[in-house]
Amino acid sequence: MGRRAVLGLTGGTVLGLLAGTAVAGNDQAAADAEAAGGVSGVENVTLEQIGRYESGLFDEGGAEIIAYHAPTQRLFVINADLGGVDVLDVSDPTTPEKVGAIDAASELDDVSSANSVATSADVVAVALEAEVAQDPGQVGLYDPETLDRLGTAPVGPLPDKVTFTPDGTRVLVANEGEPTDNYAYDPRGSVSIVDVSDGAAAPTVSTADFTAFDGKEDQLRKRGIRIFGPNASASQDFEPEYVAVSDDSETAWVPLQENNAIAEVDIDTATITDLMPLGFKDYSLAGNELDASNEDGGVNIQNWPINGILQPDAIGAYSPDGQTYLVTANEGDSRDYGSFSEEAEVADLRLDPEAFDFDGIEGIDSVEELQRPENLGAKGVTTTLGDVDGDGRYEELYVFGGRSFSIFTTNGTRVFDSGSDFETITAERFGDQFNNDNNEHDPDGRSDNKGPEPEGLTIGQVGDRYYAFIGLERIGGVMVYDITDPECATFVEYVNNRDFSVDIEAAIEDGDAPAGAAGDLGPEGLDFATAEESPIDDPLVFVGHEISGTTAIFRVTSDGNADVPVGSCSTDLPGNGRKNGRGNGRKNGRGNGRKNGHDKDRGNGRGS
Repeated sequence: MGRRAVLGLTGGTVLGLLAGTAVAGNDQAAADAEAAGGVSGVENVTLEQIGRYESGLFDEGGAEIIAYHAPTQRLFVINADLGGVDVLDVSDPTTPEKVGAIDAASELDDVSSANSVATSADVVAVALEAEVAQDPGQVGLYDPETLDRLGTAPVGPLPDKVTFTPDGTRVLVANEGEPTDNYAYDPRGSVSIVDVSDGAAAPTVSTADFTAFDGKEDQLRKRGIRIFGPNASASQDFEPEYVAVSDDSETAWVPLQENNAIAEVDIDTATITDLMPLGFKDYSLAGNELDASNEDGGVNIQNWPINGILQPDAIGAYSPDGQTYLVTANEGDSRDYGSFSEEAEVADLRLDPEAFDFDGIEGIDSVEELQRPENLGAKGVTTTLGDVDGDGRYEELYVFGGRSFSIFTTNGTRVFDSGSDFETITAERFGDQFNNDNNEHDPDGRSDNKGPEPEGLTIGQVGDRYYAFIGLERIGGVMVYDITDPECATFVEYVNNRDFSVDIEAAIEDGDAPAGAAGDLGPEGLDFATAEESPIDDPLVFVGHEISGTTAIFRVTSDGNADVPVGSCSTDLPGNGRKNGRGNGRKNGRGNGRKNGHDKDRGNGRGS
């Protein structure tokens, strides 16, 4: 149980910027995990794939966001190619069967695609994007058994994630509000709150927007919140991505992915009550190593003088011992439009040679060597950060994503980060296929971008233990961590059924092999069913894979051993600011609904 990852973080809450560092409590050894399938001394939860449904669609968003409905034992799966939802009977999870579909794009006017789905006891809610992505969207409300439409509600532009409050009375929608490709129009991001307490046929809508922050852009930037779109106000620049809700159904937390922040929402008053900047991950610290180049000959995980912009996609909330914590999948995302792009490579920038400590960079003696393609030259960075003194030369380098998952308190204090785990573990398990892509065979091809790219997650309770299940979008598979102690989250298992021997381009994309011939590719959405909700005696994890168009069903089993080793989360490490440290695109193609040019990693044509 040796190595611990150390995370250097800066950032602050809405009340002010507090600089600090935090230590990621992480106790696992990838080699031990490979040999044993878990970590000795921690409850040995195991994922066993027992069922699989194939849509037959390759790289068409055939299985994206998913939601399980326990009363009917059905799984609702976003199918971007359909523009709606596939409905699977999983009463026998070993043989899931499609029993229906919600074809929202055909049934409703001015709807191009379905982006997300969620369920309550009596209602299925589907986030529906307008034909023109910048126009207001809708939420469709459906009967989970008959699939009849019960009602619709207007929401903001480009509704992304949809989530029910635990009490089932309200539907929350993250309205991303992306601009047109030429940035001629940039709608405001918002969170819609759809009240269905009087029935799905009579919903009422209130909106939490960000207009209260307009005019305060400079203050927000000083606190570490990124606002950088061309001529954009804060309310236009903020792009809500996902939604997590408290157990009491009163508070929601919404990642603003591009802005590297989380918004807190008072659900009753439809008000944004807090903005929490997430800060940056210091990849020069021990425990935060990464492979930064796709031209270095393979696995080369080491420290580099760069900072990761966390930019989480999925977020979850859970409350061990009565205190709520937030769990984030730190995917990373950039803005890359026809008229504006923040993307560059390190080799493209003018670097200030006086700003880099070459004594601390192994084998590098100059800016010229640092910018070689096998070092940092090919690494993708943002041009919007790092020129500290405005002289046109970059003193600091900022890259997209954290290649990790994190745990925060609800005031923005980061108490855990998985550090370099994901790359270390995947390198041990699949060394020759390290940082591969999901829609082509390209080992090491994602190292210069966002690596394994954690995107989706779900949280589940097994017995008295809590677990996070995190999907790695590129190389594939699901990471499992015991998060019962938020400050001492522990790696348990990594499962990946991908068949790397299948030539994706030749056999599937340009050949006759089935869409799922290479196994499950591109995990996007995950959901969890407790043992009580499950159609069998064990909990289940459901995973939708947008590239292979497959939906995988895993049985969760446990040996009941939950003795965490003594000393496995020591806090006497350098830079430990656990209590005061501030925590710190998706690909190119957003499915059928992205017809205006900018694609954002969900659906057809995922790329960068």
